[in-house]
Amino acid sequence: MVGEAQPTPVNAAREVRNIIMREALKPSSDESMAAGVAKGMVESLDDPYAMYFDKQHYKYFQEQTDGAFYGIGITISDRDGQPYVVSVLPGTPAEKAGLKPDDEIVSIDGVKREKWDLDEVVRRIRGEEGTQVTIEIRRKGSKSLLKFTITRARIEVPNTEKELVDGTVGYVRLYTFNERAAEDIAAAIDDLTNKGAKGFVIDLRDNPGGLLNESVDVLSLFVKDGVAVTVDARNPKDDEVFRVSGRTITDAPLVLLVNENSASASEIVAGALQDYGRAKLVGVKTFGKGSVQQIEPLSFGGAIKLTIAHYLTPKGRSIDKVGVTPDVVVKMDPKDEADKATDVQLKRAIEELKKLL
Repeated sequence: MVGEAQPTPVNAAREVRNIIMREALKPSSDESMAAGVAKGMVESLDDPYAMYFDKQHYKYFQEQTDGAFYGIGITISDRDGQPYVVSVLPGTPAEKAGLKPDDEIVSIDGVKREKWDLDEVVRRIRGEEGTQVTIEIRRKGSKSLLKFTITRARIEVPNTEKELVDGTVGYVRLYTFNERAAEDIAAAIDDLTNKGAKGFVIDLRDNPGGLLNESVDVLSLFVKDGVAVTVDARNPKDDEVFRVSGRTITDAPLVLLVNENSASASEIVAGALQDYGRAKLVGVKTFGKGSVQQIEPLSFGGAIKLTIAHYLTPKGRSIDKVGVTPDVVVKMDPKDEADKATDVQLKRAIEELKKLL
């Protein structure tokens, strides 16, 4: 009896391609098969954040980090295999239609979502400006499913929302760590300082993260010296220590708002500010995504995303699957966050800040 040959990825791909080209009724193109090989190899990893981007998906990803895309204005993530809304950007079609954080996505354009990965959910929601998408969601507290038909538009991702509260409290909300995050926070703080702010509440609730370098730059606005984050890589020689730049813009008291959807870069900032005692954290425990992903463009188009390291806070804490626990825990129904009158976490953050002024 002849034993089975030990497979290699290259030999397996070549053998399967030859069989397809010889026998399949409708063989696919080499481009399509190459994409399938890449997707299959990525999916073989024990890595929940690994992902293959085809050309169109990669374009979507680049648009999001650049600060604009065409869609409805939501950020989504995956919880126990189910796609859900993390945040709804203000002034967008999604907000006007009535979508809310924590809405679970059940179907898109009448197609159930069980067969898709998160990347496919994003692809189906986004599209050309002026076209419509129908989304069916399950909302906590609602007995029946809710359906929304929303017209896609160009979404300018707002990095920050700012407001002067009670004459001395500067409120700054950061929605994502894209390439303008530190620049926009600095501008907001400068503006609020000129208007009389003596301390700041920085709101990172529902912020899913983004660019690692931007989290370091944001920390540099508040911490004069020291380690921002340590990247603990697969090979020790690839470990990297990121330090703050020393270009602080304020030494005013800080309170940081976080919740269960504050992830990745948000947790880098929260963990470091807590370690240094630079800010008091208010809210609930963060998501627990203490890993670093890297995007590698592919020569035939598209890209792959892989987890390449874990990060540690300045005191060496690992946040992966653990999260950051606030100094002051304040639980709240997510729906109450949309209205400042019922936002008890924000109210408590302002109270804590006033104690420091």
